[in-house]
Amino acid sequence: MLVASNELEPSVKKALAELASRRQALGRRNTEVDKLKEQRRQLVEDEKRLRDNLAAVGRDTALFKQTLDKLGETEATITTLSTTIGKAAAEIETAKEQLQEFVSALTL
Repeated sequence: MLVASNELEPSVKKALAELASRRQALGRRNTEVDKLKEQRRQLVEDEKRLRDNLAAVGRDTALFKQTLDKLGETEATITTLSTTIGKAAAEIETAKEQLQEFVSALTL
């Protein structure tokens, strides 16, 4: 609302617009990470279910092999998501630091 106002100096409007843009980008990234964490949580639950199924199924059955394969896929996906989440968390921390530096450097 302030950025759309004609009462502010152009430099102030530009700084506020940049601040809003950076905060929105950070918010979007946090939302993305939350979604990834939820996906990982669901996969961990699936993994537990698959392990329980393995224990209940005979080792020499096609269902055992199918469940074991699915468990392997699930574990690989969990590993990939965990790596992605770790990288994204580091990027978020960097973005937060850059936002703080931007705010600290503002001279209005």
